[in-house]
Amino acid sequence: MDIDPADPKLIPFYKKMAELKLPLLSHTGKEKSFSRASDEFGDPEKLRLPLSLGVTVVAAHIASSANYQGERGPDRLARLMREFPNLCTDISALTQINKPGCLKEALTRPEFSGRLVYGSDFPLINTALVSPWYSLHLSWRQKFSIWRTKNPWDRDVLMKHDLGVSIETFSRSGTMFGTRN
Repeated sequence: MDIDPADPKLIPFYKKMAELKLPLLSHTGKEKSFSRASDEFGDPEKLRLPLSLGVTVVAAHIASSANYQGERGPDRLARLMREFPNLCTDISALTQINKPGCLKEALTRPEFSGRLVYGSDFPLINTALVSPWYSLHLSWRQKFSIWRTKNPWDRDVLMKHDLGVSIETFSRSGTMFGTRN
């Protein structure tokens, strides 16, 4: 959206978000789905301002597919997660063929434990970028079951679940939005 999350002009907005307990979903990492993007705004360090003001932030895509100042995006995000308990990350786009190993990193990295949120990255889950046939970690039975599932969101959830995403990850956003206790 071409918005710098570190822009001090956003402070009143962030304060109101914190007051209303509204989470901020912000893209992290490089954007490869659009022909034009301000990739520097995807640096997880740009989220330091809203985090310091108490906003719950969901950093989309674990900052995958990016390097900032010689450091991998997921490493920068993990460092921030150690510092800010109000920071989460989502698993959207992590089953795309151009993000090999990213879902496994999200599921096994200790800093992300208990702080993953489900995301689909729709409509990209309904494209050739995402297919159970690309996964070496699914059985043929799982691949066929996922492939036969008509609804793209159901297919996405089934695939991520079969790849090891916990039920808690799928329901965590309900707690963030106050629909679950």
